[in-house]
Amino acid sequence: MTLWQLIAAGGSCMIFLGALSIAATASILYHFRYVTAERLTPREFTETLLALLERKEFDKAYSLCKQQSNLIGGIAAQGIRKMSKGNAVVAEAVGHEGKARIGRLWRNLSYLGDMAVIAPMIGLLGTVLGMIQAFNFVAFQTGVVKPVLLAQGLAKAMITTAFGLIIAIPVMAFYAYFRGRVGAISSDAERAAAEVTQLIAKAGVEVEV
Repeated sequence: MTLWQLIAAGGSCMIFLGALSIAATASILYHFRYVTAERLTPREFTETLLALLERKEFDKAYSLCKQQSNLIGGIAAQGIRKMSKGNAVVAEAVGHEGKARIGRLWRNLSYLGDMAVIAPMIGLLGTVLGMIQAFNFVAFQTGVVKPVLLAQGLAKAMITTAFGLIIAIPVMAFYAYFRGRVGAISSDAERAAAEVTQLIAKAGVEVEV
């Protein structure tokens, strides 16, 4: 059987597996392109930002954060904006913004993990439905049933499970890889956020940005 014949033999469940594979591929490409330390927690940007805060150049630091659409800049900008309200408010603003942005990274990644779990379940459903059809075919046959006919029906029924696993295994591998990447980015962002909070508190001034 050709690949297209195998897909056709899998029945309607193959449509859902195909859509799932497209969604998983899009998510993987997105994470490769956008979820990187270079984009979200660039070292040069972080060093420049901390140096400006160390010199109490808060206006320049805030402008830098607004110019750069990265994770650390977004978190730090919230803290600088709240400087006039005191250190406690700054710490709360930085913490809240950090949790929201980092949580968004984990939530987007969780969708990829969900796809890796759902794919084999759809495949198993297709197999069960295929086996039901195969046995129904045998049940309504008159005369002697040829084993080859049953074997062919069961073989077709197993196709969806195979395709479900073919999708799930690499998706789960990519999920594990990106989980490590997001974990490292989260740690860098939390470390930078803590330094930003400390430098603002150390400044001990009230600035309206």
